[in-house]
Amino acid sequence: MISAIYGPTTSFTKRSFWDSIHLEANHFPRPWMLIGDFNGILYSSNRSSNRGIDGGSRFMREALDNLGMISIPSSGSHYTWSNCRHGRSQINSRINRGMANEDWWNRFPNASIQLLPQATSDHFPQVLRCFGQNSYVKRLFRFEAAWVEDPRNYWVVNHAWHS
Repeated sequence: MISAIYGPTTSFTKRSFWDSIHLEANHFPRPWMLIGDFNGILYSSNRSSNRGIDGGSRFMREALDNLGMISIPSSGSHYTWSNCRHGRSQINSRINRGMANEDWWNRFPNASIQLLPQATSDHFPQVLRCFGQNSYVKRLFRFEAAWVEDPRNYWVVNHAWHS
């Protein structure tokens, strides 16, 4: 499952938002990936200013840790948002991201996010790439009970098993 995230911008609503995301995890099967504008940073290095991590971002990080979410690596700019100012008033942050649980990573081990150049928005567009150059989707082998009755079953099973 993929969930598009638009996190709240105010600190006092972030806790309830991340609590609700955590509760939603119980309503559907895994694997799970979250992508979008989280409106929060995970680490102080995710912001160009020295403001540190606010309480709302702590709730986000705690919820993501509890869900077992792992960051999807990205290429392009380190920051994903800018306040579009210049000089000392400019602030850049990494608030857009992708996160996935272990089950999702088992299915898409070569996933990555490409950040495109910032155009008209204050956010950098994200492109999710689920398959790397050397990745493939392993198909499940399924055995049909009718094959037992067919005299060619050995060859069918042998071929399917080794291909």
